[in-house]
Amino acid sequence: MEATIAPLQETETQSLGASHEKSRHDEKTTLRVLVAEDDPAMRAVLAWNLKACGYQVAEAKDGLELVRRLNLPFFESDSVGRQREFDIIVSDIRMPGLSSLQALKILRARDPVTPIILITAFGDQITHFEALEAGANVVLDKPFDIDDPVDLLRRL
Repeated sequence: MEATIAPLQETETQSLGASHEKSRHDEKTTLRVLVAEDDPAMRAVLAWNLKACGYQVAEAKDGLELVRRLNLPFFESDSVGRQREFDIIVSDIRMPGLSSLQALKILRARDPVTPIILITAFGDQITHFEALEAGANVVLDKPFDIDDPVDLLRRL
């Protein structure tokens, strides 16, 4: 697995395992994850695995649907009274309509804290740098082990 990970706080650096147990975020509440991926097969596998691990999962098929699912306004004046609907976002970087980097810039202007894992088949250093600069917590290169996103979610 090739991943670039933003620094985590000391309390978040527990060891990771590939077992399918609920995230340590909150034992009483199931975390809500938005999976955005333009490849239907990859999106289905990611969603299935996250659901099997106890997460609530919603899906977006492209960058525009990602922004719609996040309930993000394109203009600052549209953002009054909006609530965060997802606890974590897992998104492919390159998607039709709007890249997740573009969506991430919109999100980070209004929500600097929602953890975001970006995945890419084009994992060069420039892409990793741009993603982390835009506010991604992690950039994960394809192909990856199906348990890698779950393990990363547990760390965020």
